[in-house]
Amino acid sequence: MSQRSLKAELLEQRLSQNLYTAQCVREGEVEAAKQLSIPLYDVMQVAGETLFDWIQTHFDHQTNILIAVGTGNNGGDGYVAASLLLADGYTITLASIDPARPLSGDALLAQQSWLASGGEVADIRLVDTEHFELIVDGLLGTGLKGTVTSAYQSVIQRINQSSAHILSIDIPSGLDANTGASLGASINADTTISFVGLKTGLVTGNGKQKSGNLIFKPLNIGETFGQLMEAQGRLIEYADFAPLAPRALHSHKGNNGKLLCIGGNNGMAGAIRMTSEAALRTGVGLVKVYCHANSTSSIVQGRPEIMASSENLAQLLEWADCIVFGPGLGQTSWSQETFNQLFSYLIHHHKPLIIDADGLNLLSHQLHALQLSYLIMSPHSAEAARLLNTDVEKIENDRYGAATKLVERYGGNCILKGAGSIVHSQQGTYVCANGNPGMSTAGMGDVLSGVLGSLAAQGMTADEASLFGVCIHSAAADLVADNFGQRGMIASDLFDYLRQLVNRK
Repeated sequence: MSQRSLKAELLEQRLSQNLYTAQCVREGEVEAAKQLSIPLYDVMQVAGETLFDWIQTHFDHQTNILIAVGTGNNGGDGYVAASLLLADGYTITLASIDPARPLSGDALLAQQSWLASGGEVADIRLVDTEHFELIVDGLLGTGLKGTVTSAYQSVIQRINQSSAHILSIDIPSGLDANTGASLGASINADTTISFVGLKTGLVTGNGKQKSGNLIFKPLNIGETFGQLMEAQGRLIEYADFAPLAPRALHSHKGNNGKLLCIGGNNGMAGAIRMTSEAALRTGVGLVKVYCHANSTSSIVQGRPEIMASSENLAQLLEWADCIVFGPGLGQTSWSQETFNQLFSYLIHHHKPLIIDADGLNLLSHQLHALQLSYLIMSPHSAEAARLLNTDVEKIENDRYGAATKLVERYGGNCILKGAGSIVHSQQGTYVCANGNPGMSTAGMGDVLSGVLGSLAAQGMTADEASLFGVCIHSAAADLVADNFGQRGMIASDLFDYLRQLVNRK
């Protein structure tokens, strides 16, 4: 590989990890092109060429292709790609949501070039979408405001119902580029090629689902854009982290952290057991559990390395370097009493605290920040909704906003779990690229709590433990899926892979 192509590859990799709002990309695109003295129409040409190259690589000339365009720049990209495909011998049907509506600016130039090459513009409302093997979605772009109109909704629904592979230009039509929420209706893309800057809404929650296989291309202005604009967040994955430092030859169990896990109410021992074992497999030296009296035997059975007790919580709190609170806690009088004891202690003794599950549900009744120097919360959407006194739909429609509000209200770091888990702290916002749908099973959050507690007890800062913990947890689940598939994955399947990943050299 030449030095120039290597530089371009490294640039693309760096830019593909930065996340930007739609407005930031729009403004930055114009300014970058201006500084480089590149007409924006040339940028559109490069976008169209990128689409052409992808289609040429993945579909042969016998493929029946529909390019669905709107009246904005996404439609312009579609016209450019259509012209290139037609010149290369592909059979192309190009259809517009409103063929009679005059275009303007660069989109008009692209349309005129298409018509000059002999292309036609059909009315997509009259096109049978079932006749195509590939549909290129260029209907709506990142400038969409408000709910998708009924005309667009109808077309989007028909495209989604087709059996074709759907390739979205820059963003699936109907998606909020910033949050990933569907604005009435949105395309279910199999592939999305996003240009210039990666939009925040494409990598988490509904947006991650809708985008399918997400590909990023900086085009011919990416380097300058990256220098001009400040990212709103960053996409991270396990591979971004350096291996953990080797342990000293003379180390002993006391050097590697002492973790106290609190939970395991009567009949709910499994959750805190998984938390404890995950912590051990992630490298903590010692684990003790404070649980309900009826749960102790279940927790230690088959795993004698875990020490469980239902007494002397104050002594256990003094012993611990870090505390995990919540898995299997329940919301009984025992749970509330344990909650009160813990937080009475933490008022005067600031120790790292990871809080999850019913610990969060009890926390939701508190009206003020915890004022802890080291706090990691790891709610899923329902727990976040209770913490913010709202509903799950509102959380999922703006996951970034929810994570920010949780940190503002309670302090510390927030890990909002889900597809594209968000890590938000005072230092910034990150989204985990690892993970798969097989993780949608009981106990995954309990395992994550153990991983986080283990890393914190071993000396990582809250930011380090949050970021590395989320990624290593999801990467372990990806290894399970790679080896055995997603369906049937259970939380304890991650243990052996966690052990492998923390020992990577």
